Amino acid sequence: MQSAYTEVLQRLRSFGPTAILSDGDVVFQPRKVERAGLSDAVDGHVLIYIHKDEALDDVERRYPAEHYVVVDDKLCIMSAVKGIWGERVTTVFPRQGTYAHDPKVLAAFPPADLTIEQIGDLLDYDLPRLRRGSLHQH
Repeated sequence: MQSAYTEVLQRLRSFGPTAILSDGDVVFQPRKVERAGLSDAVDGHVLIYIHKDEALDDVERRYPAEHYVVVDDKLCIMSAVKGIWGERVTTVFPRQGTYAHDPKVLAAFPPADLTIEQIGDLLDYDLPRLRRGSLHQH
């Protein structure tokens, strides 16, 4: 059975090149991504950095694009990415995970361009709707 994550990755791949951008331990994190079946879902296009928000130049070099869509459950990461890529990125915040409903965390950073309740909600979006996500939020 496919997970919501692999279904979403397959859907996003229909829009354009899709990669997993993750941070964490350089030994543990790749194994975690592989075990979850996520590496296969993006044909091995997995980038792991100690601080992914500090590696956007490398991401751009490897995956040049006019526009990026970044999905992350950490508003601090998305705020940093938005600060660097500006209007060239649509940030998507799935409200799941440890800090997704923490009022202090939510108040500390600007909202994402698009907030969804769970990752599977992305299955309801096409690329134009994702790109204009910021027009319908806030």
